Amino acid sequence: MPDQNEPPLTPKKHRVIHWNPEDDENLEKANNSTSKYIAAGVIALVVIVGSMLAYKVVLGGNSMEYPTDGQVVLSEDGTPQQNFQQAFVSRAKAEMRLDSTSKKMKEIERMTTNHGDLRDMLINISIEFGKGEDLMRRNAYKRALDQLAKVDTQIEEFTNQIETEQLAQEMYDNFLVKVDELESNRHLNELAYEKAFEAASTGNQFLQEGSFYPAKTKLEEAHGHLEDLGSSVQEFIQSNAALGHRYIAQGQGAQAIEAFTNVLTVDPTNEEAVRHLERAKFADQVFALLQQADQKEANEELEAALEDFQQAFEIDGGSAKAQQGISRTTRKIQNRDFDFHLTAARQAESTGRYEEAIGHFQSALQIFPARTDLTDAIIKARQDKRKNDIYTMITRAYNLEEEYDWEGARGYYQKLLQLEPEFEQAKEGMIRTGKMIRGLLRYEKYIEVAMQEARRADFQLAIRSFDTAMQSKPEYLELSDEAENLRRFLQLQSRPVPVTFVSDMATWVSFQGPTKLKPTKLKEKNISLLPGKYHVVGRKKGYEDVRFPLNIRAGRDQNPLTVICNVKRD
Repeated sequence: MPDQNEPPLTPKKHRVIHWNPEDDENLEKANNSTSKYIAAGVIALVVIVGSMLAYKVVLGGNSMEYPTDGQVVLSEDGTPQQNFQQAFVSRAKAEMRLDSTSKKMKEIERMTTNHGDLRDMLINISIEFGKGEDLMRRNAYKRALDQLAKVDTQIEEFTNQIETEQLAQEMYDNFLVKVDELESNRHLNELAYEKAFEAASTGNQFLQEGSFYPAKTKLEEAHGHLEDLGSSVQEFIQSNAALGHRYIAQGQGAQAIEAFTNVLTVDPTNEEAVRHLERAKFADQVFALLQQADQKEANEELEAALEDFQQAFEIDGGSAKAQQGISRTTRKIQNRDFDFHLTAARQAESTGRYEEAIGHFQSALQIFPARTDLTDAIIKARQDKRKNDIYTMITRAYNLEEEYDWEGARGYYQKLLQLEPEFEQAKEGMIRTGKMIRGLLRYEKYIEVAMQEARRADFQLAIRSFDTAMQSKPEYLELSDEAENLRRFLQLQSRPVPVTFVSDMATWVSFQGPTKLKPTKLKEKNISLLPGKYHVVGRKKGYEDVRFPLNIRAGRDQNPLTVICNVKRD
């Protein structure tokens, strides 16, 4: 077995023990036999102890004691001197240790190893275990317990050796894989590469010789050197990537291409280098756009700057400066527009232009939807607008009433009721203006009717219509020139006009028209007729009726009219 304390670079020579696999079968048979012997021994011991106890009870002799190694020591008179209870305890401990060690033996026998020293070590452990079993068969329990404890220590050491061998072998296999991956980049740290190979070679030599702990130590050293080489590779990648990013930011496309190409020579699958290599091809163009955008932004030409930043980002989607420029100028535009709308809203609100204020508040809210204070401001502005609208409309309605503009006032009252359906002043205004509007409509209607009747010479009807119109006319309303002329004309036509009629005292003369007169016979008579349209009818028995129209108009002379029926009927 290799010495754990030997120098790692001078592996110890090991004696080769030839292991006969058939011995394992014999060992297993021996184990089974041992178990049988132990059981038989226990039974025999119980019988002996029982007999001695019986003897002691019968004869009343001294108490007997059993030694822990299975041999009974007698006193001078031939009686046992050791306590049999202590003997049982020693045996129980030994049997428990035997059972535990047997299980451990089975476990290590299942372990696989190709190394001769470990096989020899396993054979030696099996031999020592057999000694312990032999002591148990001879009832030497104390010595058997010591022997089995020794075997347990050997099993533990054997297990550690197996685990160390497996770990060292795994480390060596991993080293071969990793060194193959890093071989193409050995030029980045040649010293670390050589040291790694040297340490791994030594570790493998220890591993083959069975010096597993030194092998593990050297292979750990080899992996450490590989990590140094890997660190050199990563440092090369990171430094060139950083240079590439710097060159892109400075608009030096050719230098950036060279830097990222260096990365790909070391790490061909580096996705970041591939992506930024494409960016580097347009670095000069993007840099110019970004410089131009910065200048426009400094001159407060924010929309133009934003357009340049966006164009740069379309060309190079990985440009952080373009992204930041878009975000920054967008935010500046939003802040500028927000401040404009908020200031305009406050000014409009202070001067009672609530509709305008609401519009600016809403525009500001669209820019920053999370501003709940703007929502509150809009609600307040609408409330103030409503109050102001009510006050403005009721005032305007009253003013229009004072100006006798009943239609205009009524329109405002209607709007007020739409805003405030239970607004009493608006309800009263609707009633009042409705009454006035109906009166005006009635007045205008009857004036129109009176004019039409006057034109038809229905003067008396025209006079009645005119009087009805005057009853509907508001006191404040003055007659128009046309209505005033009609009034004077109808006043003239309201006085009767004398007309001379001539007849033969045999003809009944009747009048159909504004003046109601009974039929009469006359010779010559002046009859006063109100101006208007008449039909004069003459009737006499046996004669044809006489009928003719007569228009009477004041201010116009009327010739005498003869009404005589002188045509006999057939």
